[in-house]
Amino acid sequence: MGKCVSCGLVQAVPMPTDRDITSLYHEDMEHFEPYIEQLAVHHAYFRKKIADIQSMFGRRPLKGGTLLDIGCAMGVLLEEAKKVRMKAVGVDISKDAVTYCNRHGLTARAGTVYSAKGLKSASFDVITAFQVIEHERDPLKMMKRIHSLLKKDGMVILATPNYGGLWRRLMGRRWFGFAHPEHVVLFDFKTMQTLLEKAGFRNIEVRRDTSRPFPLSFVFTRGADYVPWAAWLLRPIGKLIDGLKLTNPINPWDDMIVFARK
Repeated sequence: MGKCVSCGLVQAVPMPTDRDITSLYHEDMEHFEPYIEQLAVHHAYFRKKIADIQSMFGRRPLKGGTLLDIGCAMGVLLEEAKKVRMKAVGVDISKDAVTYCNRHGLTARAGTVYSAKGLKSASFDVITAFQVIEHERDPLKMMKRIHSLLKKDGMVILATPNYGGLWRRLMGRRWFGFAHPEHVVLFDFKTMQTLLEKAGFRNIEVRRDTSRPFPLSFVFTRGADYVPWAAWLLRPIGKLIDGLKLTNPINPWDDMIVFARK
């Protein structure tokens, strides 16, 4: 990864091709098993995000509103949006993820925000992209596309690893944001603000995201995947405290969350 001396954006050097990035994604459901095992955690997290959206829309009801979730995975956010009577659709590059969503009564389409069928200009009240933009070779192009799909005064919500956060400075090369080869761009608050301004957004708010309520044991067992040299210690600790049902109180991924309007 290299950091631009002019704008501060951190990106892969050399930048991989689209084909290189696509080859990193798995089509087997085994890839999603850790996510599926923690569905209750993700439901709690996205339920809170729906509540945040409602608070930002004020008295305007979400019922009947349109939501697009880019990188919808197992459709947890789609399901939470459906509970408040929103018309929600997801897109994902993984055909297995899309099949899973459709089998569970959700609307999802295979492809990207550029290629998925049925995405019309100025047709969405809310567009979300959780843990997606760091995978994009051209994030400005992505944000301009999102801008075009939003209705007037529509809202975009992003979540992505925070390069400027404390955990990156403490962990250095072992920071979680560096652990995935498909992460090709990384932002801090300033570079994210600049990106959204260039894409035409207003009322931009960038802040540290809240933690997903993972069991504390999961943090240790998952940490062993990121720090394999310490797995001999982390995995036994995770198993030892699993029965205590403790919730992790911190956000070790140090994500930022972004809200902005068209």
